[in-house]
Amino acid sequence: MKLKTLAVVLAALVMGTGQGFAAERALRVATSVPHNHYLTNVIKEFADNVSKRTNGEITFEFYDSGSLVSDQHMDEAVANGTIDIGIASASILAGTVPALNVFAVPFFFDTREKLDRAVLPGTPIRTILDKRINQTGSRAMFWIPYGFITMITRDKEVHVPADMRNLKIRTFGSTVSEFVEAVGAAPVVTSGSEQFLALQRGIVDGGLTGWPSVEERRLFEVSRYVIATDHMYETHFALMSEKALEKMPTELRAIFQEEAAKLETVLMDRIFDATKHTREVLAKKMEIIDLTPDEIVQWKEETAPVAKSFYDNGNDLAKSVFDEAQKLQ
Repeated sequence: MKLKTLAVVLAALVMGTGQGFAAERALRVATSVPHNHYLTNVIKEFADNVSKRTNGEITFEFYDSGSLVSDQHMDEAVANGTIDIGIASASILAGTVPALNVFAVPFFFDTREKLDRAVLPGTPIRTILDKRINQTGSRAMFWIPYGFITMITRDKEVHVPADMRNLKIRTFGSTVSEFVEAVGAAPVVTSGSEQFLALQRGIVDGGLTGWPSVEERRLFEVSRYVIATDHMYETHFALMSEKALEKMPTELRAIFQEEAAKLETVLMDRIFDATKHTREVLAKKMEIIDLTPDEIVQWKEETAPVAKSFYDNGNDLAKSVFDEAQKLQ
């Protein structure tokens, strides 16, 4: 878009009386993670890029650490327009779109190759899920890879499923909880912001979380071990309210979409690099347990019923996504 045309569009927005897009205020952006967290940094980068493209006419207000909306209610807050943009995880959004729990099926997405064939724009699974998400009142502007989910424990060394018996493990979704139950542990659903206290107070014996969170939430202060199960993949979404999008003129909406697509192209490489760095940092603060091939086989065998449960109890959309995921195995 030519600068002159953009200037005219923005001027019209500012002069609007509320019928058009509300450019007279900053867009509200919420995350449930700290200000220095990977996810907060990604959405700030997106916002900076949009602001530059619009010469600063479109601005953003950030509410991190769950200060405005908790992770459990992020998708709802975006859909009803309480916030304009929110970062929501697949596990949370699965409450509305159960098919997203496919990423929590143990060991279905445990390599970079499988992920590239499942979550990049234009792939079958991505296309199916994007279409459904965009019917919820929110638009998935772009997906934010969060990498593999690992497990931490306060003081027990874990190698095989038998080591998990009777432990209380923090989880964050139904399929994630089934994984924990399958190995004889008790799931305790806890928001990301409450993990530290839950571990510190002994409410849980361990937890499942993304590698970045172990460092950025300082969970190494309240747990001794990292068990690198890397058995599931977590993705987050930069959700934007359809109400906000509908008020945007075509030219402005195009800027948002272009910057979203551009940023997403670098995020998968970035999260894998970040995970490698996090492992190096944590190796100095915790004991990292890398499972042997034989130990991984035991985990796969013991948690295999989770996949069957996902399919048997899933709706038609979940079944179609599962069928596509099986093709990647």
